[in-house]
Amino acid sequence: MSLSEQTIQIVKATAPVLAEHGETITRHFYQQMFSQNPELLNIFNATNQKTGRQQAALANAVYAYAANIDNLGALTGAVQRIAHKHASFNILPEQYPIVGKHLLEGCSLNLITDS
Repeated sequence: MSLSEQTIQIVKATAPVLAEHGETITRHFYQQMFSQNPELLNIFNATNQKTGRQQAALANAVYAYAANIDNLGALTGAVQRIAHKHASFNILPEQYPIVGKHLLEGCSLNLITDS
């Protein structure tokens, strides 16, 4: 399934917002996800959560996708590293919708006015 040109343009338009506010969005994302799904806490490195490294990594990944949506080949190396990491942690298919739900909720909130 390929994305429509309209969808590509919408996603590309989010890149500047993600560049500026991505870590605010991902901080909110992790707070919400862990408060509603504490069983996922053991999957993530607590030190990386406390230092903000995990939030920054996710923010950078989402930004990179938005900025390169019309050149997905540029993301191949990063996507492969993420896939290997997820496989090594035995991430289950049913966990992805949880992450997707909270990420979309975080992006849809008006967080930029709060920063």
